[in-house]
Amino acid sequence: MKNYGIFILLVCFTFGVATAALSQIYFEDNFDNANKSEDKWVPLWGEWEFKDKEYHQLSNDSNCMSVVADDFWDEEWNDYTYEVSGNKIGGAEGFLIMFRCQGTMEPRGKALKDHPPRMQKQARLEYWWNLGGWGNSRSQVEAWGGGKGGANSNHTIDTGDWYNIKIVITPSSYTLFLNDEQVAEIDDATRDGVGRIGVATWATTARYDDVLVYGPDGPLPVNPKGKVSTTWGLLKAGR
Repeated sequence: MKNYGIFILLVCFTFGVATAALSQIYFEDNFDNANKSEDKWVPLWGEWEFKDKEYHQLSNDSNCMSVVADDFWDEEWNDYTYEVSGNKIGGAEGFLIMFRCQGTMEPRGKALKDHPPRMQKQARLEYWWNLGGWGNSRSQVEAWGGGKGGANSNHTIDTGDWYNIKIVITPSSYTLFLNDEQVAEIDDATRDGVGRIGVATWATTARYDDVLVYGPDGPLPVNPKGKVSTTWGLLKAGR
């Protein structure tokens, strides 16, 4: 079953009056059901497992990547927001947040596992936001296959802390947020912004949770008072 985005009709109640709004969720996974999550992800390298209702990568090797499966991604999506929570378990660096990915990813000396079938037919394009890279000394977006990197910052990653990461993708740019702080906006119209998402690590073990991808209309309905409805309960308490 191909997922072209989930348009969910939600009902908000304001002073006893029901108002309807559309929620534009394309992809989501809070890892509460390991069997369902297993269908959604394709590990390319590393020791990935669904544990404690999270997605864990437990190898200290480099270039450990996992991307969303074909059945849960539409190759035409190029105007979306990607949110994920990340937590470093241990190791030398932070974690890598993949986006705008097409084709086979850079192997970097590894014998990568089979990619999703559609990716195998595409020209390579790969971005990741390297948070706490270079020995956990700084952060930067790296790109291969013609993309434009940048967003250099001095952000590092502390072991055991949860970080809320958000990347807003448009056909002509991407904007990065860490813990609700805007880090950078990069003008980049490479291939009109298309490409799927993933998570990765480099010389680090880490865990991920609360993955959410939604369109420009947002994941939540807004009531007439301008406040976001609290009926959507994907994010776990304490994040």
